[in-house]
Amino acid sequence: MDGEIRALGRQIKRNIRLGLEEIATPSSARMLMKQGRRMVIVHADSADLEDIVQGRDGFFPKLAERAMRDGIQTRVVRARSRVAEMMDDPAQGHVHIIFGDRAGYGPDRLHVGMGPVRGFWYLDELGVGWNSTLRFGQFAPERIDFDAANYFFNGVTSWQLRQNASPVAQPARRDPPPPPARATLFCQEIDRDPHRAHYLTTEQMIRAVAEHETERTIYVKPHPLQSKPMRRDIMAVAADYANVEVIEASVHDLIGVSDVVVTQNSRAGFEALMQRKPVITCAKSDYWQATLTARTAADLCEAMDFGGEAMADFPYEKYFFWYLHRHLLEVQKDDFADRAWTRIVEKAFI
Repeated sequence: MDGEIRALGRQIKRNIRLGLEEIATPSSARMLMKQGRRMVIVHADSADLEDIVQGRDGFFPKLAERAMRDGIQTRVVRARSRVAEMMDDPAQGHVHIIFGDRAGYGPDRLHVGMGPVRGFWYLDELGVGWNSTLRFGQFAPERIDFDAANYFFNGVTSWQLRQNASPVAQPARRDPPPPPARATLFCQEIDRDPHRAHYLTTEQMIRAVAEHETERTIYVKPHPLQSKPMRRDIMAVAADYANVEVIEASVHDLIGVSDVVVTQNSRAGFEALMQRKPVITCAKSDYWQATLTARTAADLCEAMDFGGEAMADFPYEKYFFWYLHRHLLEVQKDDFADRAWTRIVEKAFI
């Protein structure tokens, strides 16, 4: 240790770290650059940096251990910092892992982030979520064995629903559940994003659904991390319609009691596939292959009318297998580290 690379990760027997070491200063970066050794460099924003150095998730500790078996060290830097710029010098030959939603291709980088189902992670060449390569993938159910897919689907969905598991903590399941509804709208915080992904705004979705379905209940669930201004806007729009109810309940309860789910590209929309519900997405999405895409209010209303029929025979089991098992990485699986390392090796020729 040089005294400047902060070893913040917790330690266990034999001095094996659970977290990653941060390259905290330019002098630390210069010392490592002089060594001329290839490394895996994780770039993380301040909000995520502490979790990574403390080893609070299963992804990075397992990845670092696997890389070390091939003699490759793994370090973390603060994204977009002076240190990050120094370590990003192509002449060093490092492999860069970009944590979070910052899309972009690079011959020496991959993107990592939590997937739409807890325990599954992206490790992708372009980005995570709607920016991932999955958005350009072609789902071919005829190439997937049903028995394997069904076994995987039942295992994942039964645990997620039983544990009320979701990428973001949910309210406790209700007993009895909320009354039945025609639809649930899952809100997000993407209307004002500088890089637009949505076809319809949150207000346009709510008004289109509420004015199309005036008799039955429409649930609107704000995101658990919804900003106060956005939450106020949602409440104001919902107040215009007697049958629209803004509700705080588990996504799994709301999906279960709804005929159809509407969202822009929320992970909650993907979670609805676990209960084989028709999903209407109103933005660019990496799981569009399993949804009806509405680019206009008229599209949304038509999908409301015919979505159940259109998706009645959709092979949800095979889609789950294709999306989660083939393209994402499950941290708890024994082969997780080897699969992740194989992707890195193939990308960067380590």
